[in-house]
Amino acid sequence: MADIFYDIYYKRLIELNGAHGMRRINATHDMLSRIINASDIKDLWKPLPVLNRTSDAKAVAVDGGVRELELRDGSAIVIARAIAVNNAGEQPTRDVIVNWVPVFTPSIKWVLLSYIESEVALRAITGGRYNFLLLDGSLYAKITALIHELILTKGFLDLYYIPEVIRALESLYNLLDRARELGVNIIFVAKDSKLKIFKDYILFKALKEIILSDAPFINVSKELLDVLNRGIDWYSIVWIRNYRNKLLSLAKNYNGVHKDLIRIGIRMVLSQSISDVILLEELARGQGIRIGTTRRLLIGAMDAYLNHKSLTQVDNLLKFIKDRIEDSEGLRTVDDYGNLDIADELNRVRRVLVNFPRIVMTYVKFHESDSPITVEIPYYDWPMFNQGVPWKLFYDKIDINDHLNLLMSMYRDPIHYNKLLWLAHEYANFGEDQFLEYVMAAVNKLKIQTKRRFGMAFNIDLNPQPEEAQD
Repeated sequence: MADIFYDIYYKRLIELNGAHGMRRINATHDMLSRIINASDIKDLWKPLPVLNRTSDAKAVAVDGGVRELELRDGSAIVIARAIAVNNAGEQPTRDVIVNWVPVFTPSIKWVLLSYIESEVALRAITGGRYNFLLLDGSLYAKITALIHELILTKGFLDLYYIPEVIRALESLYNLLDRARELGVNIIFVAKDSKLKIFKDYILFKALKEIILSDAPFINVSKELLDVLNRGIDWYSIVWIRNYRNKLLSLAKNYNGVHKDLIRIGIRMVLSQSISDVILLEELARGQGIRIGTTRRLLIGAMDAYLNHKSLTQVDNLLKFIKDRIEDSEGLRTVDDYGNLDIADELNRVRRVLVNFPRIVMTYVKFHESDSPITVEIPYYDWPMFNQGVPWKLFYDKIDINDHLNLLMSMYRDPIHYNKLLWLAHEYANFGEDQFLEYVMAAVNKLKIQTKRRFGMAFNIDLNPQPEEAQD
């Protein structure tokens, strides 16, 4: 069918080209450079150590895919699959989850995906002798998202799936724990990450240094320093309204010598379109870093919401989680969706929270034209919720040269930034043709009726009539 909308689309595209928002994007680099150059934070990037572009280490990489088939009665079938591929000549490890859920909510998709990826990874390292396990995505983002799902009601229907969240959380911890026992080095690799962990550190540190340099001429209050220090130590205070308002007030009322620079810095801090990757690219450009790695940042439970609500105390956090488990039990009982042992569920969460390791985070540029890649490694010496160590701490004595050497040997270009992870993604990702095949099998075997939009999307009838109606 001919596209009868393209002429309108192209007209709107031309209008967008002249919009203020697009011009603002082009000015971002200049503003970042001004705030960075005004502070002493130019030591984050280091040249890459001398690495080999070949590695004889045995590695296995895991990735997954997930789709949902929504049914006419509001329930759904969620299909999650994962595969582990390796460079040791072993057969891939693979598995598929097919779960019927009484109501559909987007959170159940990524929860089941997290679970199946961890389980496949666990099977792979248990059955083989590997030096490294590669996983796609951010370990910090994954563990934080699972904890948030246990305490924050993003949607009422999410309450159904608290046990699934706990199972995914436990499976992730079991994977890290088993890898430690087997001597397998885990590396989480994320391309085009939207995290703002380094950004918060860099910009809040810059703001603090600039304001203190004005101190002889202005009054730097204890409250102001508290906001800046929390911005440096946490991730991310702009999510908290109270701190966000204080930053806006600072930008409006600051009268120091560098007031324009302070306003630019606060604007950059509040902007959710500026991530670690964008800021670190600018910093690397200013330092003339073509290929390199940042300092290692050791991170714990630095989440701003958890800290603001005093939920970095595990017992306090478990009280919130217990309420959610009880809510879930009530909903699942009504729909005959399984019984819960609340004490057992809570003990499983406690075990994970008490023992979950801290994370070493760094960014790496393997090619001058490529953006930085996020690399995260579990650090078992200190637990994530141990308050005896700062939540954010540069810890450069950790040697990760073997990890970087492996990643360098698997790098091809910005698209194929890791050949094993790319291969796992190609296998696990759902194409439309594959998904249609899955849908047709479900419709034919289970005699289920899907939402009409599925049939419209594929231009076929996906709603078989019950046998008695056909008769």
